[in-house]
Amino acid sequence: MVDTINTAIRLMCKAHQHGRLGMADDMGMTIDQFHNHLYRKCGSRFFSLDELQHMEDLSRSTYLAEYFANRKGLTLVDVSTVEKVDKVDLYDIELRNKATAGKLAIAKQEAVADGVIDQKELKTLSGLFQQKMRGQIHGFLGFLALYGVGVTEHSVDMFMSNRKAEVGMQIQAQEL
Repeated sequence: MVDTINTAIRLMCKAHQHGRLGMADDMGMTIDQFHNHLYRKCGSRFFSLDELQHMEDLSRSTYLAEYFANRKGLTLVDVSTVEKVDKVDLYDIELRNKATAGKLAIAKQEAVADGVIDQKELKTLSGLFQQKMRGQIHGFLGFLALYGVGVTEHSVDMFMSNRKAEVGMQIQAQEL
């Protein structure tokens, strides 16, 4: 889960084909200038929104969008690829979603093994659950596209919000 802007930047640099050095170069900066912006050192300002979007484009990732979505308790779903889906693609989407559901089930079992879900386990469970839901929605939209219901040309009532609640450091497994 991308929960901070610095995490988004770190992941975008990791996704860039030449890493952080390549990202800095493509941004027209030295690595020192890049770090000064990132860590707000030597009187440097943080990256502008345009620069952050440019980094996201250079990395061919969605980490910045995920950060902003998570910040507001929303979930991103890739709808750009569902318009060209075929039955094989839909099968692959469903297979990946089932694999994620399996990972979530295993993580749930491991988390409750000691009778308590700690903060680290909660973060893992939340991330896997969000990934499963994104895959489920992506599969549903792909199914609709396969049978002629375009997401943009027809109204598909769909919304999802992650309601963030204050959760104590430990949740008793019996309550789950």
